[in-house]
Amino acid sequence: MLKAARLLSMLVSAALLVSCAGGNPFPPATIDPGQVAPDAPHALSLSLDEKIGQLFVVPAHGVYLSEQSKDFQTLRHHVVDNHVGGVILFRSNVYGAAVLVGKLQELARVPLLVSADLEAGLGMRFEDVTYGPWAMAIAAAGDPALAERVALATAREARAIGIAQVFAPVADVNVNPDNPVINVRSFGEDPGQVSRYVEATVKGLKDGGVLATLKHFPGHGDTAVDSHRALAIVGADRPRLESVELVSFRAGIKAGAESVMIAHLSIPALDPMPAPALASPPKSPDAIGENVEVETKGTMPASLSEPVVTGILRKELGFTGLVVTDSMQMGGITSHFTAGEAAVRAILAGADQVLLSADPDAAIAAVREAVKSGRIAEKRLDESVTRILDCKKKLKLYEKRIPFVDGLAKIVDTPPLQALDAEIARRSLTLVREQPDALPLQKSTKLLSLVVADEATKNGPAGPLGAEVRARVLSVKTVTLDPRSTPEETRAVVEAAKDADVILVSLFVRARSGLGKITVPEAGRTAIPQLLALGKPVVVVSFGSPYLLRDFPDLKTYLCAWGGQDIAQVAAAQALFGESAIGGRLPITIPGLANRGDGIAKAASAEPPSNTKTR
Repeated sequence: MLKAARLLSMLVSAALLVSCAGGNPFPPATIDPGQVAPDAPHALSLSLDEKIGQLFVVPAHGVYLSEQSKDFQTLRHHVVDNHVGGVILFRSNVYGAAVLVGKLQELARVPLLVSADLEAGLGMRFEDVTYGPWAMAIAAAGDPALAERVALATAREARAIGIAQVFAPVADVNVNPDNPVINVRSFGEDPGQVSRYVEATVKGLKDGGVLATLKHFPGHGDTAVDSHRALAIVGADRPRLESVELVSFRAGIKAGAESVMIAHLSIPALDPMPAPALASPPKSPDAIGENVEVETKGTMPASLSEPVVTGILRKELGFTGLVVTDSMQMGGITSHFTAGEAAVRAILAGADQVLLSADPDAAIAAVREAVKSGRIAEKRLDESVTRILDCKKKLKLYEKRIPFVDGLAKIVDTPPLQALDAEIARRSLTLVREQPDALPLQKSTKLLSLVVADEATKNGPAGPLGAEVRARVLSVKTVTLDPRSTPEETRAVVEAAKDADVILVSLFVRARSGLGKITVPEAGRTAIPQLLALGKPVVVVSFGSPYLLRDFPDLKTYLCAWGGQDIAQVAAAQALFGESAIGGRLPITIPGLANRGDGIAKAASAEPPSNTKTR
């Protein structure tokens, strides 16, 4: 009888999905209701271990896992033994994640609050869906309504998979062109403009049924250090913080954001207490390729600072939602505190969720000992647990915790959502400079297409850009320079350019968490000036950081595409050949070379070639 009732429930849900899909391109997430929802527990009804566990969020990859596998057994241990309150998804696929979330939810006495970094939509973490544009692309398009629409779509997709907390929007104001980690993840450098896009994103996420998370409080936009690697210091005084960094966070809170992520930033103006340094810090999993750096002059990280979390965020800004730390595996924490001490200090500072502890078992044990010794009052735990449970109840996780896998194909990565991402990619393209008559490129042009990438890349001849270019010109030679390239290969590129009419240079150089720098590889830095010296038209497209123009100030034609996603590559190819208009505006200043608001508008002048698909 129970099986029959469950089957009937699933059929009804499927019918609802079909009916929704006909009239709404973004149908609400449909969850299998075929389970009896327990009453939501009160914080005081949980044991001490259950209370402590609710404050911890552990990582998972939403892919197929055998239940006997080490990875699944580790997750089971955290859910069943440690009673963790949340799971954050990293590299995943849609069906694998939905199935895994369902299995973990079945193991949990209290529903899990599942989260993910989805700043650029689902594709930022899910490998089998469209990878959407970055925040700065949306701002370059000049329409906050796009931010709201894409946030609403992301939220509904997320809820269908079982994700109820989205770590977006980035509310950082990127005023430092040398920022190695925020960059195009920010909506720009103007606090007012950033605020408008943050408000729109918060509204879309809320309307789609997820918790919107403002990050990285109190503001990571004016740093030249990546906090994945080291404790970054923000030297601004309080008046400057009020007029720049805090503006967008105030706006996001007012718009209804229900969680805020605290950064691992040293801000002496807010908390002057010196941060200790570990003699031998462990290597951070978030530091790519190089060891964690120890900042000896930093003050207490904001994520562990009571004056910042409780004093400013809670009391001054009046925020009453969930406070989540940034990843506790980052060098800005691990170079100064053990996993246990970091967790204790975060909770004392006022955090509700300890995200990605470097050692969850040790951290949970340390918090338990701190409570038993009186260092952390159990009342303090109850405050956070109550907030967490209230959010889970509001999100209806007690009734709707298991994703309805059979309905995903009607909700996730549908053609209307793909079209929205493609629209943003097209509208955001920003022509900063143009040599007279350099664009559009002509079919008859003999073209050298040079890809310069900061890592071994697929964006060469076999990538989306290469395919799009080959479909549009009769003669093209495509070559790639990256960190592996030799001086001989660099010379060969310059020699090949002598036979070309036009040189197209595509820069795939971007901010990458943990790397600590944004750098054009030496082969590219050597080749580009030599290509300019040939006197031929050189058209450069930045598929990453817009600030790369500073490395080559003599460029005469420079187009910003804001990211290397497939949709950005297709959009750039269409614009380069005149098939779509160019109308984006810079949301940032490129010091000494271009101002915020700059952008050359160009109308479409050609039809797509017959052997390519309109995207």
